Amino acid sequence: MLQDIIVDDNTIVRPTIATDAPLIFDAFNTQGNYLRQWLPIAACFNSPMDVEDYLEMSELEDYTSFTIMYNGTFAGIISLSHICLSCHRAELGYWLTKPLQGRGIMVKSLNALIRYAFNSMNMNRLEIKCAIGNEKSRRIPIKLNFKLEGVERDGEVSADGHYNDLEVFSLLKREYIDMNNKFENR
Repeated sequence: MLQDIIVDDNTIVRPTIATDAPLIFDAFNTQGNYLRQWLPIAACFNSPMDVEDYLEMSELEDYTSFTIMYNGTFAGIISLSHICLSCHRAELGYWLTKPLQGRGIMVKSLNALIRYAFNSMNMNRLEIKCAIGNEKSRRIPIKLNFKLEGVERDGEVSADGHYNDLEVFSLLKREYIDMNNKFENR
């Protein structure tokens, strides 16, 4: 069962619910050009109902979405997709509203979700894929000690129809445990 994750005194990551649809739509509606540059799904959201339909459809697939709330305000989404419970792996995705970037919210929120995925969901491998050229997004897996494995050529189609190559980063549970043990032993 999914649960709320308290990141810090200001930030909570909680399972996304249908009533979040207007918040998500508002972010896409007010920051559309900025978000559409790297989020192909943004072009599909023409109303809060489109977002709600997407969230309902996602529940039926190998996808789990979490809403980031920062000081009681909607901040963005992080997700686990391509979840394979039998092979203990998943892919992390994320986006943050532009006004809240640069505060460490995403790194802290993803770190909390990574801990949850490894400890509560028994994941062994987590991946993050970033479009080449999306430097802000690319810095996040590096800060979280993910390893760059390579490039997935034409891995994603953008909102304007061209294909983006994706850098593929991964983190294994044993690497995460070793990293935390080194940190605790300082």
